[in-house]
Amino acid sequence: MRNRRNWEPDMSTSQPKWPLWPWVVLTASGVIVTAVAAIVGTAANSERNAEELPTRVTVTATQFQTSTVSVTVTVPPPPDQPAKALLDGLHHVGPEVEAGVYQTTGPSGTNAGGCYWTRTDLDGGIIDNGVLDGPGTMTVNTDELVETAGCQPWQKVG
Repeated sequence: MRNRRNWEPDMSTSQPKWPLWPWVVLTASGVIVTAVAAIVGTAANSERNAEELPTRVTVTATQFQTSTVSVTVTVPPPPDQPAKALLDGLHHVGPEVEAGVYQTTGPSGTNAGGCYWTRTDLDGGIIDNGVLDGPGTMTVNTDELVETAGCQPWQKVG
């Protein structure tokens, strides 16, 4: 049984039960105080804002001058002759590199599998390919595609 004078919990149940009315009174008081403060604050703020509003607004427009700037970019002309060295990548023999015999000192260390090279026809059919772990030579013909990966530069030797 609850002792109503001292607000002690009833220990005969598993969970203590406290009286509910003090919480209701505190909650209602908080809501009322908050509402009064909001109304007073809004009324004071609206009076102050009405006094601070300007009656005249001046707009200043600034005109900017435009100017034209000319920039000359010089693009180097494309090489007149195909290159005589092959770097890693895909190259078209004839327009990009000269046909002939090329030699490399071997892998560059950028490809874990070594120096890979392949020659294909223009439709992508493999003509020849290989992986080098040392120096190597390949012969490329006009209208072939040659691709290298992980190789030192291939120099034309013949």
